Amino acid sequence: MFNPEEFAKNQFILKKLEMNYAGNVQSKPLHIAFNIDDNFFMQCGVTITSILENNKGKAFYFHIFCDGASDGNLEKMRQTMEKYHTRAMIYFMDMAPFQTFHIKTKHFSRVTYLRSVMPKILQPLTDKYLYMDADMICTGDIEEIEKIDLEGYPFAAASETAEAVAYKTSFLHQKSGKHFNDGLMWIDIAEWEKEQITEKVFSYQGADPRRFSGQSQDIMNLVLDGEIKFIDRRYNGGSDKGVLIYHFTGRNKPWHMVMDEGARQWRHYLDLSVWDSMPDPNPPKTPQHYFNYKSMMNHYRHQGQYGQMLYCCYWYCWLKIRLKLGL
Repeated sequence: MFNPEEFAKNQFILKKLEMNYAGNVQSKPLHIAFNIDDNFFMQCGVTITSILENNKGKAFYFHIFCDGASDGNLEKMRQTMEKYHTRAMIYFMDMAPFQTFHIKTKHFSRVTYLRSVMPKILQPLTDKYLYMDADMICTGDIEEIEKIDLEGYPFAAASETAEAVAYKTSFLHQKSGKHFNDGLMWIDIAEWEKEQITEKVFSYQGADPRRFSGQSQDIMNLVLDGEIKFIDRRYNGGSDKGVLIYHFTGRNKPWHMVMDEGARQWRHYLDLSVWDSMPDPNPPKTPQHYFNYKSMMNHYRHQGQYGQMLYCCYWYCWLKIRLKLGL
């Protein structure tokens, strides 16, 4: 079990890399933080590109917490900061303190737990910051979020869907009947620290994974149990009209395939970013993406595009066979 007294020693950070192209900007920046692994730098870059394209002239300071990064991804992120004349800090984190947190799905990473220590690291720089998952895009003026009155709560977040709330609160035995999505949090660091949220999250280290249906979000909801500022789902939503922050949850990601307007918008910001474009709307032809072809098959069927439907049906069957045979 991690000793809470260790939090004062700042051993979480192995090294930092600053990318500062902001010049002599005098205005107070909006601090935005992400936690990613090396496989998600491109997605994070697209999220940042969408923010900067829709908030030109506004000052930002991006904080990217990771467990490692390739030289190529670091160079792309540096190019992004240079292109938009803005600033980022890359934090290479020591993952040893997080190893006894549970992982529910093997393709997930423990970097999700890095969001639990961000307030302690960012405290010298700002009193508030916005945490965002890297599978998001911003479609408008992000100042709306800065203006949210937290009313003394440690942070603001949007509720999960009604169906997800019913399942999660029952599974986790939450007394409040409320369950938020921690993919976007507008955080007051002083209130977070006052409630010792980081320490309470770390008290769940080593807990039986069968207690949870997810990862960090389940623990955050158990720690707070509804005692946050709930905000509209337009700040952390799907394909509804008027959404300011799209969140691409689920298995069908826009960097895999394009089925709706949200995914088309994501590809648009990819095209504007320094990362390579993806002109093919269909998923990659690799065995682990067989299920994406099933989704695309159903999509084209509903659209009446039967040629494309049969094309996706062929790849769904072939890739599934390859996966079963280990080819």
